[in-house]
Amino acid sequence: MKDHHSLPDEDAALLLCGSITRREFVKRSLAAGVGIAVIADICAPYSTAFANGPELDLLERIKQEGGELFVHNWDDYIHPDTIPTFEREFGVKVRYSTFPGNEQLLAELGSGEQTYDVVFPSHHYVPVMIAQNLLAPVNRDHIPNLRKIIPKFLNTGFDPGNQYSVPYCWGMTALAYNTRLVGKDPNLGSWALMFESGSKSYSGKLGFTDEREEVIAAALIYLGYSANTQNISEIREAGKLLTGLKPHVRGFYTGDDEKTAFINEELAVGHSWNGDIVTAHWKNPTIRWNLPKEGGTGWFDTMVIPRNAPHKFTAEAFINYMHRPEVAADISNVTGYATSNGAAVDTYVFRKIAKNPAIYPTEKELQRIEFLGTVTDSVRPVYDEIWQRLTGS
Repeated sequence: MKDHHSLPDEDAALLLCGSITRREFVKRSLAAGVGIAVIADICAPYSTAFANGPELDLLERIKQEGGELFVHNWDDYIHPDTIPTFEREFGVKVRYSTFPGNEQLLAELGSGEQTYDVVFPSHHYVPVMIAQNLLAPVNRDHIPNLRKIIPKFLNTGFDPGNQYSVPYCWGMTALAYNTRLVGKDPNLGSWALMFESGSKSYSGKLGFTDEREEVIAAALIYLGYSANTQNISEIREAGKLLTGLKPHVRGFYTGDDEKTAFINEELAVGHSWNGDIVTAHWKNPTIRWNLPKEGGTGWFDTMVIPRNAPHKFTAEAFINYMHRPEVAADISNVTGYATSNGAAVDTYVFRKIAKNPAIYPTEKELQRIEFLGTVTDSVRPVYDEIWQRLTGS
């Protein structure tokens, strides 16, 4: 068996002749169990600049921060190799946990009872978190892969200059259905499949996500209103429609529970996130996702650093790692959600994924997508009232 202590010398020779990069040398040495100080000593004869280079400086700073990272993400929203690879390369122990929805995440951060380094709120919750002083600014200099992100997801109105957030994946919320159970329903291709056929044909087999803004937006869009309307009478009309449908609804599902319900054929029609239904279709081909003729909502999730994060520099290194094109593409390929990393889409995302309009919609389809805004103070009590009637929460 090869002596681990001989490995850096062999790889250093490869580094000297240009056969491997500095990053690859560090990666191999760390995988072999070699300490950072030893790596620096071995590198010194070949390049004094390398001993103080960005890779070693980054790893040393991560070590000084404690070599830990607390990541809090949505359910089933990452490639299984993403975290282990980061741990090996950066010498970090990641404590990974999940949350079921934006409201729950906001409550967790507001309580201050849990400590996280990176969390993944949807874009329309970022302004709320900023206003409540829950987030730390990000140092853009530590996230050079920002330049690989699709421009339309950067410098947005809710976070100008990306002072607090970095885009992650993005997607759409619209209709899902089981082709075997709905057959040739005349309302296919319309929200009427939910709001008209639902009570008549699929009672007890209707499902919604547990995201308040998304649910109310679906009713608003069906009624012909903007998903972001500030008109209280329109919002109340949507609430009345949803309340009338409630007796026929099987559940308001958190996390990926709705996907499981579709796979198990407990649901016939649902209000669902596209990626969940795309991956449900891989397991049960009778499941389909559809952007209705009336349209649907759009969103993109972000990576932010809570104000009390104990490992802020490591968090920024992790965010930058998540936007390596090959890493971002792996996530898109397995989750069924679109990455905001343009370089990943161009080079690494599987063609069958990149060409699937249920994941990466065409420009024409995007015209029927309305990205959610933040619920304003003027209408928030009405949203709360409707949600209380629907879920009791």
